[in-house]
Amino acid sequence: MRLTDMVRLSTRSLSERKLRAALTIIGIAIGPLALITITSVTSGYGNYIIQSILGLGQNMIVVMSGQNYKLTQDDLELLRSIEGVVDATPFYSTQGEITIGGERKTVFIYGVDSSFLLKAIVSLQVKEGSPPLETDIGKAMIGYSIAFDSSGNRQYGPGDVVSITVYQIGERGKLQTKRLNVAVTAVLDKYGGAAFLNPDQTIFTPIETIQKMLGIKDWAGILLLAEDPSQVDLITSKIRDIYGGNVDVISFLALARIAMSIINTVDFITFAATLSAFAVAIAGTASTMITSVIERTREIGVMKALGFKDWQVLLLIIMEGVVMSIIGVVIGSALGVLGAHLLSKYGLTITGGAVSVRIEASPDLSPMLFLRTTILTIFVGVAGASFPAHRAMKIPPAVALRYE
Repeated sequence: MRLTDMVRLSTRSLSERKLRAALTIIGIAIGPLALITITSVTSGYGNYIIQSILGLGQNMIVVMSGQNYKLTQDDLELLRSIEGVVDATPFYSTQGEITIGGERKTVFIYGVDSSFLLKAIVSLQVKEGSPPLETDIGKAMIGYSIAFDSSGNRQYGPGDVVSITVYQIGERGKLQTKRLNVAVTAVLDKYGGAAFLNPDQTIFTPIETIQKMLGIKDWAGILLLAEDPSQVDLITSKIRDIYGGNVDVISFLALARIAMSIINTVDFITFAATLSAFAVAIAGTASTMITSVIERTREIGVMKALGFKDWQVLLLIIMEGVVMSIIGVVIGSALGVLGAHLLSKYGLTITGGAVSVRIEASPDLSPMLFLRTTILTIFVGVAGASFPAHRAMKIPPAVALRYE
């Protein structure tokens, strides 16, 4: 008997039991639906976060002052002298409030050399104007979301002055309010949501501006630029050997690796959780097929009397399970793609201090995901139909013909 004949006979048998077959197919489709929806959305957001981290500079290393150790000019010169380091600059970061579109909004403030920043983060582009030089006290480069409100209306541009309210904890724990007024010299192009630093909501100004206007003496840390990403781990190791636990050393490349390991773990947990849907589908398929075999006992006996071999009966029953699985994976995959797009539109909000960043990422609907889903779903049909098929194969023709 040819494969096409088996498919035709299996399809006809299922069409005679439409309701039961439809309910079984729905149960089978839940597995592909859950697997594709959850896995693609998780993977899509995971890839987005990793790319966001790497986009902040694979060559960049951040050395942060420790609790009992403050970085100074001597440290800056020492770090610059490490082999593989092509540039280094101090930075200070804080937060403040400004008025954008008539609303008070929280923004990030970075005291840093703009030329270093644009060299380290190549994806950061200037939309208009010229970045302030390291010696341009009181000048600043602002993010897109500061220059324009949510409707796209301009709020600030080159030549405008931005007045920022900065809250600091002073002596004896008292809250102090200070003003930071900077003249805009450049506006950055829209960067989009980022997992950590959000350039769209950031004001970049020379560190001397922060020190003089806010009375800040210490640095938050030093930014290093490695010659090549392959040297980042070696440079990081050297810094830890020099300073021990006095400073914190962070590289975006290492953060990306950590994020990747976390995402892989989440993918595995998601995959393991969705297997429960496939296990339920196997039980549902087996129940349907056993009922079908009992109802068709006489029919099976007639088939054997006409010359059907045991293995042909076995394959015929299994083929019914496979046909239901194929229909189920098509329906489940289609609904999974739709569900993934709908779920991803809700976005993901990452909160950093008082600033919340909302990101949206497209689901990762890779061919490998569909292949894995198809194989698993077909296995459901084969596994669910195997026992009923074996039972049908073992029915003696004489007993089957007398069955009522």
